[in-house]
Amino acid sequence: MEIDEVAARVVRSYWALLLVMTLLPLVLVGLAMNGREPPYTAATRLQASSRATDAAPGDAGVSIVVSQVKAFATSENLLSGVLRQQHADRSTVKTAKAIGVTGLGTSTVVELSVKDRDPGVARRLADALGAAVVKEINESNQGSIRQQMDDIDKRVRTLEKRLGPLSRRAGAQPNPDIGAANERERVQAELTDLRSNRSDLQTQLSSAGTASVVQPAVLAPRTNPVVMTAAIAGLVGLVGGILIAVVTETARPTIPGQRRVARRLGVPLLGWADRGPEQLADLGRRVRLAVKKEEVGRVALVGAPGPLPAGVVSSVASAVYGDGTKVVTARPGDDAPGGEGDGDGRGGTPPAGGGSGKGKSSTSVVRAGTAVMAKKAVPALRLCQVHAFEEIDPGSDDLVGVVVVVGPVTRAAGLETVRDLVAASGWPLLGVVAASRKIKG
Repeated sequence: MEIDEVAARVVRSYWALLLVMTLLPLVLVGLAMNGREPPYTAATRLQASSRATDAAPGDAGVSIVVSQVKAFATSENLLSGVLRQQHADRSTVKTAKAIGVTGLGTSTVVELSVKDRDPGVARRLADALGAAVVKEINESNQGSIRQQMDDIDKRVRTLEKRLGPLSRRAGAQPNPDIGAANERERVQAELTDLRSNRSDLQTQLSSAGTASVVQPAVLAPRTNPVVMTAAIAGLVGLVGGILIAVVTETARPTIPGQRRVARRLGVPLLGWADRGPEQLADLGRRVRLAVKKEEVGRVALVGAPGPLPAGVVSSVASAVYGDGTKVVTARPGDDAPGGEGDGDGRGGTPPAGGGSGKGKSSTSVVRAGTAVMAKKAVPALRLCQVHAFEEIDPGSDDLVGVVVVVGPVTRAAGLETVRDLVAASGWPLLGVVAASRKIKG
């Protein structure tokens, strides 16, 4: 099956469903959000890390930094503390949903935004959250190193206090304290090690990077989200409608387009039944050619599936009989014996093979569907009667050709019904007649 056929099946058969599924969510969202004031957005920029390795192009460290800032900014403890500090009567859950963090390129500078109905609250919360997040990041990156440095500093001060008395005792004259001299050497060695360790920790602290606030909070231009939200709702509804159409089409397949129906049946598209006199005349010529080719005396019009309306049958019949035919009522004497007509005593209906050929002109009345049609004074021609399938006499010996009339969309089950009819009757399938609108029998 071709892609264009799949698209045509969905669009032609379910265009009303797709239209409703697209417009309904769009209208509902528009009505729900109508009159609502769009929130204010305040954004601040943070240098989440100053390490060069985090800003390497293509490195995943940037996304890690963004995730880290988002995690800190939306944490319950930090957020509740900021709300209490700013005296903002806001829910932590709703405020967390109003917080957004986005990266700026491949750098470690991120933008933290807060949405709120009050512009002042939005700015204060953005600034406070930015400062709290920077503090948390620095504490996370440098807290353990600073704690070790503080412990070393405390130990150094203790040892330095002990070093003075030990030095005096070791240098006392005339009796220096040998034990104090040994202890002094040990203290000095420990101090040297501690100072070396502190120097290493200082180097680690420098390479750990320091977070900072790059830009204070500023209010962004207000945007109305109604149009965007409604468009998204309409798109989601359209996708849902397409899914429903696909599932329905899977269960009850259809064939879009009259030409595709003719291709499936392996017969030509003879013409259009409702596109004006020129198309009808062309349809009549094509049907007559098909009748001549198959040498049939009658044409049975069938739907796919179901009976056809009388108007459609009359339209096709008038096209086949020619421009001289029109819908009339039978007149007295048309079927009288010995008259000018060539009737057969059955209301003026010609035999299956056409007129009797007794004169140069004849008046014959034929029946198509429920309409009675008369052919005025024209040369006697071999006419082919056109009937709805329901009016065909199964016991007749006349050879009947089948013409299928279809609309823009035809169910696949209808074609199977036509194939079964052709197989059961042995009648030749002449072609397909197209109607621009859905056929309602």
